[in-house]
Amino acid sequence: MRINGKQTDRRIVRTKKEILNALTLLLEQKTIDEITVKEITDLAGINRGTFYLHYVDKYDLMEKSVNQLILEMREIGTEIISLTLTNKGPENVQSEIEDMLTALFEYIKEHQRFVKSLTGEKGNYSFHIKFNEFLKDTFIERVDANHFDIPPVYAVSAISYAMQGIVQTWLHEGLVESPAVMSQHTFKILSVYLTGLKY
Repeated sequence: MRINGKQTDRRIVRTKKEILNALTLLLEQKTIDEITVKEITDLAGINRGTFYLHYVDKYDLMEKSVNQLILEMREIGTEIISLTLTNKGPENVQSEIEDMLTALFEYIKEHQRFVKSLTGEKGNYSFHIKFNEFLKDTFIERVDANHFDIPPVYAVSAISYAMQGIVQTWLHEGLVESPAVMSQHTFKILSVYLTGLKY
C-alpha cells in the first residue's frame, strides 16, 4: 500500500506539474481571463475530469499556483530576515545573507517562465499583491521609523517594489547575471533598508 501511495503521489505531482507548465505557456500569450480550461488540459495532455480533481476552475489553479510560489519564496526569505535580525547586524552577516539571496534567485531561475509570466504585461496582479503582503507582514514591525524619518509603511513599500523591480528586470533581461552575482547586487541595493531594521 505504501508503494502504491508513493506511486499515486508521484502521479499527482507529475500531473500538477504538467498543468502548471500548460498554464505558464498560455500565460505567455494571453491573460488568465482569456485562457480556457480546455486549452490547459489539451496542452497538459489530460482530460477535464482530471483537472477538476485538483482545481475548481482556472482561477483556483492560478490562485493555488501563486500561493505555492509565494510560500516557497517566503521560506527562503524568512532565513534572510532571521539573519538580518541577529545582534550582529547585516554588515556582519553579508556572506550568509548573500547565500540566502542566491538561493532565492536560483529558485526564481528554476521557475523563471512562470514568474516571468506573472510579472509580465499579461500577468496576474495577485502575485504583486501577495508579494507585497508577505513583505509587509514580515518587515512592518521591524522597521525603525527614526532611521528613515518616514512612516514604516512607506519604507516597507520601497523594499517590496525594489525587490520586485530587481527580479522583474533580471527576468526580462534574460537572466544575464548568475544568481550569485544578482545576490551581490541585491545586497548592495537593499543594504540601505536592512540597516534601518530594529535589532
